[in-house]
Amino acid sequence: MTGKAIRAVWALALAMAASLGSSCALALGDEPKPGETVTQYLTPDILETIFPGADKIGEVGGTPPAAAVFRQGRQLGYLFSTWDVTQSKGFSNRPIVLLVGVDLDGHVAGARLVHHTEPIAILGIKDERFHRFVETYKGHDLNAGVDIVSELSSSVLGPGSFSQRSAPGAKAAVKVDAVSRATTSSVLMSDAIVRGARIVARSRGVLTVATAGAAHLDVDRFAPADWPQLEAAGAIGHLRLSYGDIRAALVAAGDPAAAPGDAFLDLYVALVSPAGIGINVLGETWYAQYTAGRGIDDQLILIAANGPYSVLGQDWEHADVIGPIELIQGDRTIRISAKQIKTLPFVHARKAPDLTERALVFLPGNGDLDPTQPWRVHLLVSGEAAGGQPRFAAFDLTYRVPDSYVMRTVATARGGDGGGETAAPQGGRENAGPDRTLSWQAIWSAHTTRIAFLATGLAALTVILFLQDIISRRRRLHRWIRIGFLSWTLVWLGWYAGAQLTVVNLITYIHTVVTDFRWDYLLADPLVAILSAFTLVGLFLWGRAVFCGWLCPFGALQELANQVARRLRVPQLTIPIALHERLVAVKYLVFLGLVAVSFVSWELAMTGAEIEPFKAAIILRFMTEWPMVAYALALIVAGLFVERFYCRFACPLGGGLAILGRVRMFNWLRRHPECGTRCHVCETVCPVGAIKRSGEIDMNECFYCLDCQVTYYDDHVCPPMVWRRRRRPAAADVLAAGAEGDAIHGVPP
Repeated sequence: MTGKAIRAVWALALAMAASLGSSCALALGDEPKPGETVTQYLTPDILETIFPGADKIGEVGGTPPAAAVFRQGRQLGYLFSTWDVTQSKGFSNRPIVLLVGVDLDGHVAGARLVHHTEPIAILGIKDERFHRFVETYKGHDLNAGVDIVSELSSSVLGPGSFSQRSAPGAKAAVKVDAVSRATTSSVLMSDAIVRGARIVARSRGVLTVATAGAAHLDVDRFAPADWPQLEAAGAIGHLRLSYGDIRAALVAAGDPAAAPGDAFLDLYVALVSPAGIGINVLGETWYAQYTAGRGIDDQLILIAANGPYSVLGQDWEHADVIGPIELIQGDRTIRISAKQIKTLPFVHARKAPDLTERALVFLPGNGDLDPTQPWRVHLLVSGEAAGGQPRFAAFDLTYRVPDSYVMRTVATARGGDGGGETAAPQGGRENAGPDRTLSWQAIWSAHTTRIAFLATGLAALTVILFLQDIISRRRRLHRWIRIGFLSWTLVWLGWYAGAQLTVVNLITYIHTVVTDFRWDYLLADPLVAILSAFTLVGLFLWGRAVFCGWLCPFGALQELANQVARRLRVPQLTIPIALHERLVAVKYLVFLGLVAVSFVSWELAMTGAEIEPFKAAIILRFMTEWPMVAYALALIVAGLFVERFYCRFACPLGGGLAILGRVRMFNWLRRHPECGTRCHVCETVCPVGAIKRSGEIDMNECFYCLDCQVTYYDDHVCPPMVWRRRRRPAAADVLAAGAEGDAIHGVPP
């Protein structure tokens, strides 16, 4: 691409960004206003679908906002928006708005999906399938859980299905088939419907069955709190045992290497059924999934520990009951079976302590445990007493949910927009609404191994790029480093870790910066966040090349495939310079077009983003619908004849990075004075046509493969270096002859 064309594209990008940012960005970036989405999206057809025969709807009001629906003066139920109640978001972290009806018997009267921006085009999913999925909730009993299952057609065991929640020990939950290849979106929509409906039904007394004055959990109201705050309030119980405590209980020598005051075990327990505890500990997504997937009266208890002793016991998965631990309330002892346990990789709580064990205990709502009354965890620690005799020591951790999470039912008359019975909290907490802050620290802590592996790879790449001169002097070393690193990028970074940056990421970042900048959202995916940060820094040092040339899995796949093709003597096509300069402009136009369209219609932009084959070739590893696979394979086949065909001419992500890469401040690639004048060897060496006739390297198109640098230092290939090599013997002969003459004439050396 000529310099004039580049400057024109750059000016066009700035002009479009300025105009779109001022006219469209703010309006399109705003989230729906709570309390307004029912009136915004409700139509007579939708009302008829949810409540057949309804002829009147009341005002949207109350906490949470909902409207009473009537037919001939008789109330049918309540209508609400999931955005108003749970601020529901989807896989794209953008609002999902569903209108849901709840009848007076505690069932879902119906549900309609009225707004979403899930990236269905990238996944190849038709929008109608989401609508059909939502409609299956009509008639669902809110007292029952929902189990989202996915069809499994490629298993060695044959066709079948598996649960997306895997919540053990539950009553028979209603199984709902997820939208194929959109299970995360399906789970989030299901949780928005079920949890939102339960909140509205409880607030209106539809699901309240307790008698007046009876205590029950306040499971809906929420206020953010970190782990120390929850522990100080008594929401998290803590038992600390030292080696001295164990020795005294077992009357044994114990571990001689540990001092009596050293910590032996920190045991934590919390009732996470109330949202005020559960969301803070588990995170909103996990809490919503596990509560919506179970019966309304089931209880969730977190048991966590830090120390060398396992509170679940060794090989607990194969035991009938958990040996070391049990629950006691009054004269009832509740033994926990392995089927009621689900271990957790991490917890979302802010400032959580180090934990070696994390498990959720699922208790059915059969009345064995009254969550509003005190209960205790009974822990058995085994050991050997003096003389080698086995002994057991028992320790108790008493737990009582704080009064602020308990409500008393007060009988009231059912009104047109009121409930049968309402509940007043014993505490005075404010309803702060759902926590919209992502606990990215917990997500990162759960991926420490992958983060460390990625950091090692990026550190290695940094060393390679800073030592490029040393590496380029050794042709064989360069070749193996290049092939080895691209193989790592393709196999581990792409196919294993799925860390493929796409133009969707770049457009999302643009929207985030322009409309609603949130660090927690940008950091939600640790590998993508780290890659994005490294790529951003690389733009200042090397331009687009650091990502496109070394860290793009699909780019690595193209280059490695082309290397194999060259070995097999597949002919390589040379594109004329005039045509090449026009073809490289395509990716810039595609990128700018997608950015512009995204401010008008996010769905249309995602449809345009289908030009990227990354999802089929890298994320799904070619295991998806055949048109997507055929498209990706066609691009790879084109790359066998024209190296990096897609990267050079069609990749909108590469075009966007090239535009942003104009901020590059350094030029690390060396050139001879003869380059582009008497010598044009590098033009033929460059596999992507990034070297101009003038000898200048077009960094907008360079992938930093360093082939030109290997040629630059090769005194058997590069004409200037060949000439200099041949001059060295002649110069040495002249110096030798001069030294011999000096010796003859007695001149000292």
